[in-house]
Amino acid sequence: MLMGKIRAAALAATAGLWMAIGAGVADAQTTLRMNNWLPPGHLQLNNIILPWAAEVEKITEGRVKIELTDASLGAPPRQYDLAVDGIADLTVGVLGYTPGRFNLAGIAELPFVGETAEELSVALWRTHKEFFEKADEYQGVVLLGIYANGTGHIMTGEAAGPITDIDKYQGKKFRVGGGLVQQVNTLLGGVNIAVPAGETYEVLSQGIADGTLLPYEAVPSFKLEPLIKHSVKVPGGFYSSVWFVAANPDAFARLSPEDQEKVMSVSGEHLARLAGEAQDKADLESKAKMEAAGTQFLEADDAFVAAIKERLASMEESWVETAGKLSVDGKAALEFFRAQVAEMK
Repeated sequence: MLMGKIRAAALAATAGLWMAIGAGVADAQTTLRMNNWLPPGHLQLNNIILPWAAEVEKITEGRVKIELTDASLGAPPRQYDLAVDGIADLTVGVLGYTPGRFNLAGIAELPFVGETAEELSVALWRTHKEFFEKADEYQGVVLLGIYANGTGHIMTGEAAGPITDIDKYQGKKFRVGGGLVQQVNTLLGGVNIAVPAGETYEVLSQGIADGTLLPYEAVPSFKLEPLIKHSVKVPGGFYSSVWFVAANPDAFARLSPEDQEKVMSVSGEHLARLAGEAQDKADLESKAKMEAAGTQFLEADDAFVAAIKERLASMEESWVETAGKLSVDGKAALEFFRAQVAEMK
């Protein structure tokens, strides 16, 4: 009888021990599933998301792993809602794919606020923490990061020639992505050809578009080197696009408070800097490839820059007004943003 009780107690203790060990193993193997809609070899995937995921695993000592889906669970514009609805634990996407939904990050997309991806991205995160976070635009997710591309450029094919003044811009058809770039193009007198990035080669090669507005790093990604014969840089920054990384709140809550803190330590400004450095490096490498393929590189002169500033001045005013409606001091935020960019030059 006594031996039976002792054996039962021992079994109970052993079961409790294995339950504790099992819980520890579960914690060590917590996997967050991240939706992947990016093609293999894409800069955002290989040079930003995968290195960040490796940092997450390393800093949590293997307790948190990020696993990419084999196929996308939704179209690019649905990425944010995939995280909100818990269809994916983590998502990455472009804020401009859903116009009018996320307005404050547009500060980094404005003309003449910065050129490099690193300065735009770090300045954006700092400005978000200082001014935008209280507006609570990113409802339904845990925002892990927002970062920007390097500045875009005015790229054209052989037939269109280089766009070196405002008159030559008039009526030109440009393939443009999402976000404020569409407004930039139309205000300057261009015509928007709003097709997915993957169709850029087709619309350029068939003459549907005269050119495209892109950062250098995007050109090799879509094999556009043979088609881009002229590229004009706008000093001070022409436009940019903003990306986000978000987590479903319930998925993030599965992590221990310690690991949540560790994940955030390699997200936020750290992720912004990682993304910025990767994109700036890719810009330089891509420019060299374009040059080898015969692209002519020019810089807008003072008269062209003055004309661009005059036509695009309303964009900054409009952004400040929109920020005010969200109870954000837009002028102060812009001043702060530009100060952060200047600090990194």
